[in-house]
Amino acid sequence: MDTGIFDDVISSPKVKKVKKAIQTIQEVKPEEIEISKINNPRFHDRSYVSPERVAALAENIQAYGLAQPIVVRRLPDGSYERIIGYIRIKAFEYLKRDRIPAVILDVDEETALALMISENAQREDLNDYDKLMSHLEYLSFILDMEKEDVIRLARKIFNYISGNIKELSPEERKKGQLIEKTLQKLSGTNLRTFIERLKILNVAPEIKEAIRKHGWSYSLAIEVNKLRGMPEKMKALIKEIIENDLSKKEVQHRVRQILGEEADKRIKNPFKETFRDLNKRVSQVYRKLPEAEKRKVERMLEKKLQEIYRLLEKYE
Repeated sequence: MDTGIFDDVISSPKVKKVKKAIQTIQEVKPEEIEISKINNPRFHDRSYVSPERVAALAENIQAYGLAQPIVVRRLPDGSYERIIGYIRIKAFEYLKRDRIPAVILDVDEETALALMISENAQREDLNDYDKLMSHLEYLSFILDMEKEDVIRLARKIFNYISGNIKELSPEERKKGQLIEKTLQKLSGTNLRTFIERLKILNVAPEIKEAIRKHGWSYSLAIEVNKLRGMPEKMKALIKEIIENDLSKKEVQHRVRQILGEEADKRIKNPFKETFRDLNKRVSQVYRKLPEAEKRKVERMLEKKLQEIYRLLEKYE
């Protein structure tokens, strides 16, 4: 486990605690503990692992044993909180085993979070949703802010860079530099990419599930989410993508096709542009009129509007 991602980002006392915990992991002999006593952490880790992957690891463990113990921290009530080893635990449960080798740490939640983050940040197998959440957890940790506040701050800084707002406080500037440096360290990306990827948090629940279970990419998820206003058609397309393993190009074509069909169903108003132009001209003329003329024009326009309303009422 590499703690280099923390260097120059979080304070030295925190880094020292993390490095000490890692040394303990490397030196302490694992103990067998009851799986039923292991709790999930309150912060985000993995949202989904395929049954096939769990089964494959279980077969490997059955044949060769567990290569690396899991890591937990001891809780005051005698139970444990998982830090590292989610899939290993699932594999042991698959094998119907009650106990699993574990390195037990006596660390606070902050250090446990840092250990999990350092593990997650270096994984290549996380789906795009879990990867984003891992980065968000990390930023929340080093900035000592709630995730929602990190998102608000990141958007504000991005708006400043884009020229949409004029000022940032010295503290916001400092945190902005830290966010940029951190994202570069974690994944070689920048604030613009991070802001763009935040859209994935707001896609339809069915699409989030597809990301987790089927490893959908960010771009595929956003494409299908264009149909969110047509839930039944969106669900049908999700099913089609999964069953037929559609490529991104094929999905884009299907989305355009569905949106086009829906647009053709809408009744077009032949006077839409006329009314828009009329509204603009009335506003321009009305502003220039003397007060006495305004009253006169209002009465004339009101009379014409009443004629239109009466005409529409005949056909309603």
